[in-house]
Amino acid sequence: MYSHLDPDKASDFAMNPEQLLNLANTFVSSLDKDLLSIEAALIGQDMDALRRLLHTLKGYVTFLCTEELGQQLIQLEADSRSLDFSQIQTRVNALSPLLSLLHSEVIHWKSTVLQNHS
Repeated sequence: MYSHLDPDKASDFAMNPEQLLNLANTFVSSLDKDLLSIEAALIGQDMDALRRLLHTLKGYVTFLCTEELGQQLIQLEADSRSLDFSQIQTRVNALSPLLSLLHSEVIHWKSTVLQNHS
């Protein structure tokens, strides 16, 4: 049903629908903020901010995304320590649509959790 979200992973962190909803809300809010911050870091060519944001994303996105997307993010964060800005910018730009799709999938999943909780 989802191409980048793995809702089964959420059961490792949430035992009931209320916890699932809280997890989804936190994830959506964090990803909203971080996607905007990444865009700002790219525009400002702020490599330090970009590295910090990639590290933050790696820390929580991999808990709910598919293995493939998680590995891409982990590798990008690792590579950000050694590649120059233009190389990282190209890869972040390629990954951003996937993260945006993941964001949409979590919003959809959250609505499903809400329906099941009612």
